[in-house]
Amino acid sequence: MSGFKVLIIGAGPTGLLAALALQRAGIDFTILERRKEADLNWGASVCLWPQSARVLDQLGLLDEAHALHLPMKKKCNLRRDGSVMSWSNMIENIGHYHGHEWMLFQRGDLVNLLMGDLSDITNQLLVDKQVTSIASGPDGVEVKCADGHSYSGDLIIGADGINSTTRTFVDDITPDATSGDFTTTFYGFYGHGTTVSKDLEPGVDYECHSEGFSSQLIMPSHEKYFFTIYLKLDKPTKDRHYITAEEADALAKKYGDIYLAPGVTFKEVWDAKNWTHTAPFEEGVAKKWFRDRVVLVGDSVHKMTPNIGFGLNTGWQSTVVLINLLRDLLRDNPNPDIKELTKTFEEYKKTRFNHVTKDVELAAYVLADGSEGCYVELFAGAEF
Repeated sequence: MSGFKVLIIGAGPTGLLAALALQRAGIDFTILERRKEADLNWGASVCLWPQSARVLDQLGLLDEAHALHLPMKKKCNLRRDGSVMSWSNMIENIGHYHGHEWMLFQRGDLVNLLMGDLSDITNQLLVDKQVTSIASGPDGVEVKCADGHSYSGDLIIGADGINSTTRTFVDDITPDATSGDFTTTFYGFYGHGTTVSKDLEPGVDYECHSEGFSSQLIMPSHEKYFFTIYLKLDKPTKDRHYITAEEADALAKKYGDIYLAPGVTFKEVWDAKNWTHTAPFEEGVAKKWFRDRVVLVGDSVHKMTPNIGFGLNTGWQSTVVLINLLRDLLRDNPNPDIKELTKTFEEYKKTRFNHVTKDVELAAYVLADGSEGCYVELFAGAEF
């Protein structure tokens, strides 16, 4: 498959997975990442469900992943006054049912694991590459970056997240325009810290659901915790709803007396944090997944609330489908034209569209309902 070149925009977990899958398939690629360096402290926790653990297994990275992951076993639902509603062994049981554990990582550890498997990281991963323009034509693609450099190839995979520059090209809209495919109903903040309470049982996902406010306190050990706060807007919006750090502090004070775990208030978690980030929790599935020689994966094309940890996993599943289809195409024709690529992209979208739409709807339902039962039952009998 020599001669065909893929440009991947974005070096998050989904972009890196695309790179490793291409590497395994013998397809040349270059990753363009807007950050100046890989910030391994950025981001809170990410989880891999069994279907994604299998992907790591096929890439030969499962043993290393097991050495890095943060073991989890239980889930605890509680009221905002700290009283416990229910306990379950849901997380531990997922591994029993599906043969691979539900694995939790600090995001930077997973990114580092994936980067470490690139065969030539110096030439394959280029940082400080803010994309300013994308061009696609009958014979190839070109990406221009803010530093004045340009890069050419045969195909672009946009893995640059919800605020995707690649999607603006696919949608054929201006960079400052808002996509109508995504809606924000919840917003909030997430972060991580070290010790918040030695009295809490470790290996537990503590969740609190109440009117207008939901939370997750994930504590794999007494030396590490992650938290996410979900606040509901008065009405859903298509606009990008961001809050400042000052507004986040004010909201933390407002909700500080709510218990995120038995005996532990939000104020205690907030005061002990090491890092935090504010964000809208957009939801939706893009209508357009590709244009010419440019195709989208991950949050750039389907985005869901993070409460059940499906976002990364859904992105990985879509990426696997895309790379498998691309590999099959290039085996038969190492220099496909736009018509042949379009047929492949249409099959990719057809294969994944209903699956990702259901995942978006399920995440929203669980967050609104505060129930774990629906997706415990789902994964007790799911097929991957």
